[in-house]
Amino acid sequence: MVVYLISHPELSSTITAAAVGHPSMLVEEEAAQIKRPILFLCAETDYLFSPELQAYFEKELTANGLGTFHTYPGTVHGFVTRPDGSQQSNQGSEKAIQDAIEYFKKNI
Repeated sequence: MVVYLISHPELSSTITAAAVGHPSMLVEEEAAQIKRPILFLCAETDYLFSPELQAYFEKELTANGLGTFHTYPGTVHGFVTRPDGSQQSNQGSEKAIQDAIEYFKKNI
């Protein structure tokens, strides 16, 4: 949803920056459509945002200066929005939230 909002021509003009804490169902073509700074909070293991897809987005979005990517060790898909209760997941979620706050302080 976040990628849609910042890539849609009629909506992206009102959005200064975005963060994705639960990347899902993205396709490579969407990387080129992103026109605003975006922070990806990535799980170490993510079946919906594979290492290959993450690498593609990272290559495309860091080349144009729009993408920032953080990967959190020991985490799995959904850790930011739904940590599994493990110490590593909880710590990763807390760190990701703090990273997002700092990112927005710098980008909005």
